Amino acid sequence: MRRLISKLTPRQQEILDLINASVRELGYPPTRAEIAARLGFRSANAAEDHLQALARKGVIELTPGASRGIRI
Repeated sequence: MRRLISKLTPRQQEILDLINASVRELGYPPTRAEIAARLGFRSANAAEDHLQALARKGVIELTPGASRGIRI
């Protein structure tokens, strides 16, 4: 997967760091609700919007319909 890390916003980098830490520490990525809770978003939809942006930039892959469907 092509990485465009330098093109990320600070918030996108924060989410990517959270995903990487979760995979490293737990062996699996966080759910959208977990991302929202950790970063103070009001809903999981806000996390989904950021994840979609990361996917468009080619940094992650998303699996539709899977709560932990985030692949780095």
